[in-house]
Amino acid sequence: MTLFRGFLVLLVLAAPVVRAGVLPGFRVETLARGEGFVSSVVTDSKGTIYFTTTDGWIHRVDGSQATRVASLPTRAGGNGGLLGMVLTDDRTAVVHYTTWNDDPGEHAKVLDDVISRVDLATGAELILHEFVCDIDTRQHGASSEHHGGNLALGPDGSVFFGIGDYGTNILAQKPEWNAGKIWRVYPNGNATQWGFGLRNPYDLAWDPELEAVVVGDNGPNAGDEIHVVGRGENCGWPQTYGTHSPAEGANVPVYVFPETVAPTGLLRLNGTVPLLRRGYLLGAFVSRGLYYFPTFSAPPVAVLKDFDEYVIDVTQAPDGDLVFVTAAFTGQSAVHRLHVPGRGDCNGDGATDWRDIFPTMLEASDGGPHPTITAQDGELGGSWGCDANADGMIDSSDLRALNAMLANKRRAVR
Repeated sequence: MTLFRGFLVLLVLAAPVVRAGVLPGFRVETLARGEGFVSSVVTDSKGTIYFTTTDGWIHRVDGSQATRVASLPTRAGGNGGLLGMVLTDDRTAVVHYTTWNDDPGEHAKVLDDVISRVDLATGAELILHEFVCDIDTRQHGASSEHHGGNLALGPDGSVFFGIGDYGTNILAQKPEWNAGKIWRVYPNGNATQWGFGLRNPYDLAWDPELEAVVVGDNGPNAGDEIHVVGRGENCGWPQTYGTHSPAEGANVPVYVFPETVAPTGLLRLNGTVPLLRRGYLLGAFVSRGLYYFPTFSAPPVAVLKDFDEYVIDVTQAPDGDLVFVTAAFTGQSAVHRLHVPGRGDCNGDGATDWRDIFPTMLEASDGGPHPTITAQDGELGGSWGCDANADGMIDSSDLRALNAMLANKRRAVR
C-alpha cells in the first residue's frame, strides 16, 4: 500500500465509532426505552412515534420517555398478546391481538385473533373482526404459537395481516380454518382471505406497483422466505418451504434466506431518503439485523447485524426518518433511529466536506465503477455516501458531484 493510499484509508477509518455490525456511515441513535416486549412501531404524519408491547399497551414516545396511551384486553404469552398496529390517521390505530381462556398456566389457550380500531386520544376500542382459532368449539382454542403479527394499510383503508398455523403444520392448507392465512379486513369489519399456506407471517406490506402483498414467513430449519402474494395465492406451507421443490400451483418465494434469521418487521421505503430510496427493509429476530432489499432478484445487504438486542419492527416517517424497535428478555424495549449516510459523506463521519474528496477518489477506483450498496466491500470499505449524485453507482461522476456540492456550500456561507 502506498503512503498516499494509506493516508486515505486512515481518513476513512477516522469516522466516528458505531455499534458493531453497522455498515460504514450508518449510525444508530437510541431515542427511548420502555417496559414490555415490543411488537410493532409506527409514526404519524407529524413524525410522532407509537409502539406496542405484547402485554397489551400502546405507547407514545415523548422525548426520551415512553408514555402509555391505551391498552387492549390481552396478555403476553408465547406468540400471543398485542401483536401489531397500523395507523389509518393520526388519531386512529388498527391493532391485532389475541384473546385467551381463563387459565394462565400450562393449559392457557388462545381463543381468537382480534382486529380492532383504537382511538389514540381516548383509548376507546371498536372490534372490527374476530378470527376464532377453533372453528368447531371456540373454548378449545389453540396454542399460543404462530399467530403472525403486524398489519399493513391497504389502498382503500383496509388492512392486511397474517395469522400463523398455531404450530400445527396442517391448518394452513385448510380453507375453512383461519390459521396460516393472510387476511384483508375492511373498515366495515368484513374480512376476505387474501392468501394461504403460511407458517408464521410476522409482518407484511402492500406494494401498490405490484398490487400484491409482500410478506416474510418464518420457516423451519433455514426456511425463512419472502413471498409476493397476489389474491388467492398459495405459499405452499406445509407441503413445501424454503428451497424445497414447490408444491403444484404454489407461489414460489422470491427469496429464501440461506440461514435462519427469523423475519420480523417489513417496511416498503417511501422514496424520501436519497441513498435508500426504493425497496424494502426487513428486520430479523435471530440474526438481530436489518436487511435491505433493493429488489428481490438478488441477496439483501445487511445494513445492521448482530445488534445488541432483537430487532422486531421498522417504520419510516413521512420526512424519511427510519425508526426501528428492539426487545430484550430483560423486559425492556428500545426505540432507535437509523441514520443513513448523506450524499457525499464518503468517509462516513456524518458530514460532507473536504475530507470526503480523497476517499471518494479512492472508492471510485476500488474495483472500478460499482453499485452503491457494495461500497463497504473491497479494500477501502467506504460509505454509501460516496455516491454523491445518488444514481446508485459509485464512479468518477461522484467526485464531480461532490466538488459541486462543496462549491455550493462555500458560496452559501459568503
